[in-house]
Amino acid sequence: MKDNNLFKQIIEKIYSIKEIIEKRNWIITTDLILERGATEKEIEQIENKSNIILPNELSKLFHFSKHLEFRYMINEELPSEFKDIFSGEIYWNMNTLLQEIEFYKEWVKASLDPASNDIESINITEKIWRNKLPFMSVPNGDLIVVGCKNAEVVYLSHEGDLMHGKKLSDNLYDFLVFHSEVGFIGTEDWQFQTFYDFEKDKMVTTGEKIERFIKWLEK
Repeated sequence: MKDNNLFKQIIEKIYSIKEIIEKRNWIITTDLILERGATEKEIEQIENKSNIILPNELSKLFHFSKHLEFRYMINEELPSEFKDIFSGEIYWNMNTLLQEIEFYKEWVKASLDPASNDIESINITEKIWRNKLPFMSVPNGDLIVVGCKNAEVVYLSHEGDLMHGKKLSDNLYDFLVFHSEVGFIGTEDWQFQTFYDFEKDKMVTTGEKIERFIKWLEK
């Protein structure tokens, strides 16, 4: 039941955002792509080829849809506290997962190169990259990854910026609930920083600031 409620919430929010886009003259950059769900055999093929057991939450997403994608641009000025938010997107794609895993390996290799990275960034990457899978490729070259064991969601910055290594959520489902509630805000680090509390070192997913953004989004 929890799975079905999550998938329903994601789809309903996409259609809600589409109504907002039409009313406020925003721009859809990628209209909704919703492919059929993966079969158990297709999941097993991915796991056999990658030699990685997918976390249960990710497998269930793929069973719901192998490829879901929707992107838009906000075509108006936001309140100052939300000024870094300019777009929205939701994306996952099992069809390209094997290629994304190879890209992730190359990303890690480049991120551990001392000729191009500072020691702090290298130490963060070395600490967190293992037992992770790429979940979303960020337009600026960063990655959002998910843990293979507990499905925690972590942001990886290719330039070692403030969000590098920051946990976005303890698990994939909670991340998707939060992400849908705030209209699937764009995945660049500076957009997520809008709701990150660096003093407490955690993503803010409830409270007055979230409520103010949702009120602005749905006005």
